Amino acid sequence: MSDILPRSDDLDATWNFIQPGINKILGNDDSQFNKRVNKVLSPTMYMEVYTAIYNYCVNKSRSSGHFNADKPTGSQNQSSILVGSEIYERLQKYLKHYIGNFQRQPDESFLKFYVRHWKRYTIGAIFLNHTFDYMNRYWVQKERSDGKRHIFDVNTLCLMTWKEVMFDPNSTVLVNEILNQITEERDGKNISRGTLTTAIKSFVALGIDPQDLKKLNLNVYIQAFEIPFLARTEAYYKEYSEQYLATHSVSEYIVDVHQIIFNEERTLSIYWDEHTRKPLSETLNKVLIKDHVDKLEADFITLLDSKDETQISGLYNLMNRDFTLLPKLATAYEEYVKKAGENAVMRLLAQHKAAVTNNQNNHNGSAATHHNNKKMALAAAHSLPPKEYIKNLLEVYNVFRGITMDCFENDALFAKALDNACRAYINNNEFALPPGSPRSATSKTSEMLAKYSDQLLKKSTKPEISQDMSIDDIMTIFKFLTDKDAFESHYRRLFAKRLIHGTSTSDEDEESVIQRLQSENSMEYTGKITKMFQDVRLSKLLEDEFDVMIKRQPDYSQFKYPELQPFILAESMWPFSYSEVEFNLPEELKESHKQIQELYTSKHNGRVLKWLWPLCRADLKAEIGKAGRDPFIFTVTLFQLSILLLFNDSDIMTLEQIQDGTNLSIQNIAASMVPFIKFKLVQQLPPGLEALVKPETQFKLNTPYKALKSNINFAGGVKNDILNALSHSSDLNAQRLAKNATSGNANGTNTNGEEGLTETERVEKELNTERQIFLEACIVRIMKAKRKLPHSMLVNECIAQSHQRFNAKVSMIKRAIDNLIQKGYLQRCDDGESYSYLA
Repeated sequence: MSDILPRSDDLDATWNFIQPGINKILGNDDSQFNKRVNKVLSPTMYMEVYTAIYNYCVNKSRSSGHFNADKPTGSQNQSSILVGSEIYERLQKYLKHYIGNFQRQPDESFLKFYVRHWKRYTIGAIFLNHTFDYMNRYWVQKERSDGKRHIFDVNTLCLMTWKEVMFDPNSTVLVNEILNQITEERDGKNISRGTLTTAIKSFVALGIDPQDLKKLNLNVYIQAFEIPFLARTEAYYKEYSEQYLATHSVSEYIVDVHQIIFNEERTLSIYWDEHTRKPLSETLNKVLIKDHVDKLEADFITLLDSKDETQISGLYNLMNRDFTLLPKLATAYEEYVKKAGENAVMRLLAQHKAAVTNNQNNHNGSAATHHNNKKMALAAAHSLPPKEYIKNLLEVYNVFRGITMDCFENDALFAKALDNACRAYINNNEFALPPGSPRSATSKTSEMLAKYSDQLLKKSTKPEISQDMSIDDIMTIFKFLTDKDAFESHYRRLFAKRLIHGTSTSDEDEESVIQRLQSENSMEYTGKITKMFQDVRLSKLLEDEFDVMIKRQPDYSQFKYPELQPFILAESMWPFSYSEVEFNLPEELKESHKQIQELYTSKHNGRVLKWLWPLCRADLKAEIGKAGRDPFIFTVTLFQLSILLLFNDSDIMTLEQIQDGTNLSIQNIAASMVPFIKFKLVQQLPPGLEALVKPETQFKLNTPYKALKSNINFAGGVKNDILNALSHSSDLNAQRLAKNATSGNANGTNTNGEEGLTETERVEKELNTERQIFLEACIVRIMKAKRKLPHSMLVNECIAQSHQRFNAKVSMIKRAIDNLIQKGYLQRCDDGESYSYLA
């Protein structure tokens, strides 16, 4: 083989020897252009070319006496530069000439011409790089280590020469043809995807950083292709979107945009580099979404009206591509949910009012007057069933909770918007705060939720009413209440009645609600309720102990010591206020009363028992039916019991005789007699509401008593507001009744100006008092820690600390501050804007 190789010291002979091999490697012969390199270049010829280059470089190094491959790089002389420079320059000139002589075929686009030659050229460049491997490893590496960044390995030299000769002069034409092809594909035409992919990937390959050949440089790709591609994309879809929206609905546009984005980011992603993903998405977002955001937002309300979850989800997914668009959409969603909740309550009130009006008209047999309409509207509002109201609120919440979860993927913005909207319509609607309500008014939702809880947890609730009620309903509404202290107050009152009357479904259900309220709020929130539970359990122990003690009495009999269930309640925990009531305890109960009082005071020396007579209940056995019939069991109040026991001595009693026998006020007697008269246990002579309060009115016991049921509850029918029905009467007895009523209150509440208040009004008044005390305690706690605070900061701290219990008004905080200044806890500073704490 050495006989045919050129002389190693002859540059011209060496180049003439290797040039035919280079031609074959790069495919200069058009007849062999499409053939693979290893098909046109025999292994023998390949090795001869490699050997000729190797011999030339080695011989030149030896003859100069300065290059030794075994020496470290730092010991080589500068004359070693000549080892490869001459052949490198010959190759560089050859490559420029080679590329410059490419010929386009007739009717061949520049894109196809470019790709056809690029594919063959880059393959040949790799083989050529291997052929010049010795020069690359020694001379090129030495030159670059000396800082000559214009010297490259042969493969890179091929690419740089291609960029200089083929790409740079023709890049505009090439890119335009590429973009035209992409546009045709967007229009639905078939194109050669492989040609496009190869051309665009060549832009990436030509991005060479002369300083670091291993570093990926996308500058050529970005400047030559990405920027024009994005501009063309924006222009194309700007025109497309405007034309589409002019002839199609927004809903159709949403579907179409999703398909476009899928095609651009998934199907067409085979063309562009990963670097283009983000700017392409931003371009699509701008031209397809942001530029038409007004129309999309306007259609959002229409989609919510239709409850079309597919379309809502589609719109959200579009808007979610640009997070800056979501806040406005979330605000619109919040306002929509709020309005939907308010409208739902308005429809419920209208339906209920219509039902009440129809019933009243049917009852009266004539159309109602304007005055009656007003009264019926008020009656409708007061008689709205708690279950219907709470379920109505929940229905709206559940609908939009589903939309938030399924369509908005529980996005934090939309979840917060839903919470804010629910908090708004649940606490402030036409029923909760009717138009014209004072700013300090408390939402009725808290009271209705407490009543709903009472229905759920009370035994007497009919199964058909309670079947779809649950504790989860309570907790769902509870978390949105702004006046949680109002709920606690109403709940505690109803809870107390369930406990002392024994009407709870089960202790487990009661405890379950208390635990969940505690976990949702705090231990302090349920502190009083928990203590009430403890009082009932302790009372049960006292009852057992009393039962054992009584049965040991030598004169024990059930007649002398009727079965007794005492409740010893902590006055500060239970929602019952004490007041003196003039009342003669029946003889049948006096001995038991004496014994239980002695037993308790012996166990707890120093404690004072206050008896809440109006809250006492009794089961009374009455043998007043036909002969042979089982005795009736009447559930009555203690006052009713004392009245009925008088009829053991006489079947007819006057109001004056009943008052002498019981020492009860006329109000309490009248209130107790109403259910007796209603259920025809007692006959009033003469009849009528006004005669009910006259001293000479007679009450006759109807014997034998006829009733379908043996167990009858008279206690539930007591009308404590009987005076209100007589308020328009000019009868002197009614005036005397009002005067006598001041001596005793049927509810056992204080009579200092509260006898004319309803239970709801009393709760509201007590609630405001408790809130004022709570705010004063907050202020003292804050100021004790801070010592000095500006007014605005103190107000903000109070609002923050009280928000879990109620929505504190600034006016209430100011009043609390003034009270504490008067009490000497705070003082105003000299600047007039701050307060300091007085120890």
